Amino acid sequence: MKTYVLIFLLLFASIIVILKLITSPGQVTTPEASIDGTRYGTEVAAYQSSDESYYKQSTNEEIDNQVLMAFARAFVDVQSYMHKAGNRAHYSETSKIVQSHGLSVESYTKIASRMNKNSGLRNKVQRMINEVN
Repeated sequence: MKTYVLIFLLLFASIIVILKLITSPGQVTTPEASIDGTRYGTEVAAYQSSDESYYKQSTNEEIDNQVLMAFARAFVDVQSYMHKAGNRAHYSETSKIVQSHGLSVESYTKIASRMNKNSGLRNKVQRMINEVN
């Protein structure tokens, strides 16, 4: 049963990420940069960004237990809704459920993604999900 819940969690997180990519506003364009990766003759790489350091930092941070419990409750409610709605489930309803637990869709997705990479976090959230049920 736990295996099925984890597989479903991974599937749900993938669906959320895909929906976010599909519904992203605006057209994606490539930045203008020289062939050697520098801008305007300086030695700063064109693709150097603080985003990379942000993501490295966010993966090393501990997530507050209250946030994880909110995620677990939201996960249980989303799963319940998706089970009842079947193929008539809507993204807007799932996002309302997530937001009703005090989480943004982005933070919910980020936690789910981190769970995929971190088995300790995944086990911790699984215990919380079992407590909620």
